[in-house]
Amino acid sequence: MTEFWEEELSVVMLAAGDQPLSGEEVDVLWSLFSAIATHWQVEKIDPELMRSRWLDMLGARSSGQVDFRGEYRHAAEVWKLMVDKLTEPVAITKLFADTVVTKEDQAKSRIAHVKFYVANDFIRCFVAKGGFRGFVENARNYTGFMGGSRFGEWAPVRIGERR
Repeated sequence: MTEFWEEELSVVMLAAGDQPLSGEEVDVLWSLFSAIATHWQVEKIDPELMRSRWLDMLGARSSGQVDFRGEYRHAAEVWKLMVDKLTEPVAITKLFADTVVTKEDQAKSRIAHVKFYVANDFIRCFVAKGGFRGFVENARNYTGFMGGSRFGEWAPVRIGERR
């Protein structure tokens, strides 16, 4: 018998609908985002410190001409079922290690949709928000070409050191 997450699905992005994401859906999606740190064993960075920026990303991806809410709802449903049936560690491995989807035409199953439209996007957000900077000692400006913080914690541009 085929598992729910292995069922075939059209590669076309799922329709968003009119309703905002529920609190439960956001919580399930947050556990999916947090699983990135678990999978790559990023212990120096607490994903909770990225939550407000992640929520900003969810809002932005749910309000433009391309609306991801249909994919987010689907991902929340699939992720919850996988965690409930397989346990979180096994679900993490199945999604992040065993499922490789880099092109839209590969998103032919429910889990492939989750990987292409949501998990890959969450990984990009994790990288952009500095989630992997713990791999490098003193990587303050790791997150991009510009230094700084949206909270004004340090200068908004990189300052080179002359030697």
